[in-house]
Amino acid sequence: MFGPPVYYTADESGFKGPMLDALLANGYYRMQHHVFTTNHTQFDINSYMMPVFWLRLELARVEESKSAQKIRKKCAKLQVIVKPAEITDEIRHLYSLYWEFVPFSTSEQCDDYLHDATLPNPFDSWMIELRDHGRLVAVGYFDKGANSIAGILNFFDPEYQSFSLGKYLILCKMDHARSLGCRFYYTGYISTATEKFDYKLFPDINAIEVFLPLEKHWVPYTHYDKTMLEQYFFNGLL
Repeated sequence: MFGPPVYYTADESGFKGPMLDALLANGYYRMQHHVFTTNHTQFDINSYMMPVFWLRLELARVEESKSAQKIRKKCAKLQVIVKPAEITDEIRHLYSLYWEFVPFSTSEQCDDYLHDATLPNPFDSWMIELRDHGRLVAVGYFDKGANSIAGILNFFDPEYQSFSLGKYLILCKMDHARSLGCRFYYTGYISTATEKFDYKLFPDINAIEVFLPLEKHWVPYTHYDKTMLEQYFFNGLL
């Protein structure tokens, strides 16, 4: 039976390396300074409970779609910079443009997704900047384990909407994870009740696995459509 969300706080060693790998593999994910797991979410306090399921991408199995190849070609002129995570005024300004643009609910401050700078960061956090002739046009944050990475947040300049920069950041994170020899890229959860998170099925649905929390193991996403996952969820409430 499914229970309430579960949260863990790091000790002095933090959530890094093999520890992060193990937590991700068992259906846990980052929330600010903590890791947590859940089987449902709500957009706001008045909305209904939505089933969610954790996803991961097995990097060695990815065969990029034609749409992914087109995005790479269109974004080829952009400078890709990978560096330790930080939040600057330039980044906050970019996020404010993104926040005003997106048609769905999200935090007003990008800081809300990351650690408080006044506290030690229990994660090995990194970021990717995309720049067009020096202009910051997109930012993506992620955490590194020993054998995996976990995406945290992507956002972009609305003027570059036609470049599909959110998906390009997914591709850039994949590239970096492969360069590190990682096996998995954990992308967060998908919901059976909304299409808001369906972009996480990019760039190759056949390389994606979904976590079954009752059995506590990963299976190919293509073996479970959303109708089957929703039935699995409600059976788990009994």
